[in-house]
Amino acid sequence: MSLRTQIRGKEVPSVLDRVTAYTECFEEPQRWAVATIVSIQGSSPSPVGTSMAVSADLQIIGSLSGGCVESSVAALAQDAISSGEIRREAFGPDGTLFERQGLGAALTCGGQIEVLIQPLASLEPEQLHQLRGLARQDPRTPAQLTRRIHDDAGAELSAEASALVIEERRDGAPLLILSGVHDVSVHLAQLALQAGWRVEIVDVRPAFATAERVPEGVQLTVGEPATVIRELLDGPRPWTAICVMTHHPDLDVPVLDAALPALLGDEGAAAVLQPVDLLGAMGSRRAAARRATALQERGHSEESIRAIRTPLGLDLQASTAAETAVSMFAELIAARNSTDTADAGQAEAENADRLGTPLSEQSGPVNRTRGRSISITREMAV
Repeated sequence: MSLRTQIRGKEVPSVLDRVTAYTECFEEPQRWAVATIVSIQGSSPSPVGTSMAVSADLQIIGSLSGGCVESSVAALAQDAISSGEIRREAFGPDGTLFERQGLGAALTCGGQIEVLIQPLASLEPEQLHQLRGLARQDPRTPAQLTRRIHDDAGAELSAEASALVIEERRDGAPLLILSGVHDVSVHLAQLALQAGWRVEIVDVRPAFATAERVPEGVQLTVGEPATVIRELLDGPRPWTAICVMTHHPDLDVPVLDAALPALLGDEGAAAVLQPVDLLGAMGSRRAAARRATALQERGHSEESIRAIRTPLGLDLQASTAAETAVSMFAELIAARNSTDTADAGQAEAENADRLGTPLSEQSGPVNRTRGRSISITREMAV
C-alpha cells in the first residue's frame, strides 16, 4: 500500500506496498507479524509506510532499511508472535532502541525510524477480513486502511491515550499511455510495469499490436490511436503521461493534436477530457520540428507546442533500445516528482533545477521530497 503526506504544501508518496505479498500471512495470522515504519526523523532509508512480514519460523517478506535493522526487527517480531503483544521500537544512528543508547541496530543513514511490530493474530476479525480483501485487489488501485490498537495490546501508549491509530492510504498508480509498438516502447512499458505503473499501449497496425510483442500486464488496444486515447482520457485518473513512440506523421501528429488540449487544460477540452500531466514524443530534433510544423498547421501555437517534451528522454547518450527506454523513463520519473515552480519558493525552484543531475554533484538530502519528520500514527482517547 502507499500513503501520501503533506510536505511543504506538496503531496509526496511514500510506500507501504506489500499487502498483496502478504496473502499467505493473512491466511495464517497466528504465524506472522508485520513490522511497519510508522514515523521517521531526519534521513531514512525507506519512507513511512514501508513494511516487512516475519513468521514464527523466520520466513521474511520485504525489508525496512536495506539491511541496517532487519535482523533486529525479525527477532523482535518473533518475540511479538510468541507473546502476542504489539511492540513499538525506534532505531537511530547510534543503535538507540527507544533512546537507550547501545541497544539495537544502528541506522547508518543518520536518522531515526519508529517501527510498529504487530502480530497478525492481534488484529480484530473485521480488520483481518479487510486486509484479506486488500491482498486480492490490484495493488495499483486506490485503497485505505485504518488500524486501531488499544492500550491493552502492548503498544506503550502515553498516559493520556487509550488507543493508537495508524492511517494508511494507497493512491492509484501512475498511468503511462504509449502510442506505437516497437522495441523502445516495449522496454519502456516493462520499466513502468516494474515500477508499479499502469501501462496502456495503442497501435493501429494489427501486425505490430500483438500480445506476444508486449510485456505481460500491459493493456493493449488495436485501433486508431487518437480516438482510443481520447477514450482513455474520459474520466478521472491519477498522474498520467502520454508518449508518442511512432515516427510517421499520419500516426504521431493526430495523437499530439488530440492530446495537447488535455495537457494544456484548455477550457474547451476540459468538458470532455481530464487533464494529462505529461505529453512526450520520441525521435530526432528534425522529427520534432516536422511535428511542430504540422501542429501549427492544425492551429496550435508555438507556445503550446513547446509544452511537448520532445525529444523525450534525459541525455544518457543511450545507444540501444533498452538504454533509450531508461533515459525516457528517467524523464518521466523526474517529471512526476517535480514541483510546479511558477508560484514556488526558492527551495522548491532549486529542487526542480536539480532533478536529473548526478547525486554526486549535489549536497544536502538525497531524497529531498521525502519529509524529514513524518508519522502515520496518532494517539487518542476512546
